[in-house]
Amino acid sequence: MEDGKQKTKAKTRKLSIRTKILIPSTILIIVVCVILGLNSYRHVYYGMVAMGVEEADMAAVMSLSAVDGDLIGQIRAGSEETQEYQQMLAAMREARDRCGIKYLYTLYEENGTVYYGVDADESQGQNMPGEAFEVSYEELADVFAGGEYVQDYIDSTEDGDLITVYKTITDSQGQVVGILGSDYDAAGITERLNSTTNSIFEISAVCLVAALVLLFVIMSGIKRNLEAVNDKIYDLVHNEGDLTRTLQVTSGDELELIADNINKLLEYMRAMMLQITDNSVELNNSSRLVAQQLSEAQGNICDVSSSMEEMSAAMEETNASLEQVNDSINEISSITGEITDKAVSESGSAEKIADRARELYNHAQQAQQNAKQRAAEMSTAVQDKIGKSKAVEQINSLTDEIISITKQTSLLSLNASIEAARAGEAGRGFAVVADEIGTLAAHSEEAATEISRVSGIVIEAVNELALEANDMLQFLEQETMAGYNELLDNSMNYEKDVAHLNQVLQGFAEEIKSLNGSMNHIYESVSVVHTAVDESTGGITNVAEISADLTEGMKNIEEEANGNRDIAEQLHTTVGRFKV
Repeated sequence: MEDGKQKTKAKTRKLSIRTKILIPSTILIIVVCVILGLNSYRHVYYGMVAMGVEEADMAAVMSLSAVDGDLIGQIRAGSEETQEYQQMLAAMREARDRCGIKYLYTLYEENGTVYYGVDADESQGQNMPGEAFEVSYEELADVFAGGEYVQDYIDSTEDGDLITVYKTITDSQGQVVGILGSDYDAAGITERLNSTTNSIFEISAVCLVAALVLLFVIMSGIKRNLEAVNDKIYDLVHNEGDLTRTLQVTSGDELELIADNINKLLEYMRAMMLQITDNSVELNNSSRLVAQQLSEAQGNICDVSSSMEEMSAAMEETNASLEQVNDSINEISSITGEITDKAVSESGSAEKIADRARELYNHAQQAQQNAKQRAAEMSTAVQDKIGKSKAVEQINSLTDEIISITKQTSLLSLNASIEAARAGEAGRGFAVVADEIGTLAAHSEEAATEISRVSGIVIEAVNELALEANDMLQFLEQETMAGYNELLDNSMNYEKDVAHLNQVLQGFAEEIKSLNGSMNHIYESVSVVHTAVDESTGGITNVAEISADLTEGMKNIEEEANGNRDIAEQLHTTVGRFKV
């Protein structure tokens, strides 16, 4: 009973679901109805106004057919008593009554002013011909020019609701003689419009009320179904954990889907409770087994701790021995390093000597080539000069020819002297010339003889010079070139010896480096072993400490295992309260 009372008195903290849906839905329906009503009124209003404008225009056209333009053109101020005026007044009043027009009149213009012509009004407000019209000429100028004016709205005045139309009046000649003014009575249209507006608002109000009632009915049904689901859930919650009960909702909507999902949730919870029950039993058994095994492990850990202490002492002794080995390796490595440095240094010196020997060999080879080239050039030049000196031998031939010519010249001179002597006085001058020629020939013979002697000396000197030049070239080829060849051979042998020495020193340096690398590798290996021993020593020490801590931890774990066993029993008891 107390639970039922609490369930009945329970209230929502804020607005209910029905209120949250009803308020915005009501506002939305009102807005929609107002918009639809205004839109309908707008369409009806403009449609009826357009219909009224068409009726006013049609009435004006029908009235215009009753107007005689020739008679209208004759009516001016003071024509009230004329027959034409009376005839047109009667015709216009008949057309006014027949077409539903409230005011029908004609207008004419003089000097830019608009005046009344015939006014079909029967009240005291009737306008006589020649009275000024209230609208200016500028506003009606288009109509007077042959156009027309049809008012496209209903004008609400103190005389009623009117639609004004102006039509041009022409005479039989087609000339514009005036305007027909028609104020169509739109009271009927206004009444129909007001009636239609009232109908629209009444229909909108009825639709609004019907929509609200329907919405309220729908929300009441939804609320009843939600309350039914809530009651079922409440019964499940307050029925001592009975997970076998299910919700039975057949509303066919989302509430039925919610009830099905809740039933699936209950089924899932039931499966979980069954699994928790099984696991709690297994946890209880496992906790007992863990507590038993922890007791056995405590003794084993104590044995491990003592063994770790013995191993730590042995590791410390091994570490000391490794430090001594490490110091010896450092000394050997230092000595091999010094030997390596000396070998590398001597190898560098040998390479420098080999470079100098190679450079000397190259210089000697280049000097030998230069000497050969220079000797060849000298030999070519000497042979050329000797060849040119052979031209001196031609001097002998020339001197022989000169001597031969001088002999012939002397013979001619003698013959000329003989002939001059035979000629006597006449040949005296010729005899003088002959003597001179003979003297010249004698001198030429002496000069030629001297030239022949000198050229013989020159030829002999040239021949001796050629022999000396050949001897000198032969000396260059034999002695000098032999010296260069010997120098090249010595340089090459020196270079080979130095290269062999350098190779020996490099091989020695490589062996020392290899030995040094091996010593470094041994040093690194010993260092690694030393580090490993240190770490092992520290690790064993830590293991010993951890073993002691582990022994203490085992006690704590045993206590926790016992606690877990108690918790498993409590969990099993708690889960057993549910009906699965």
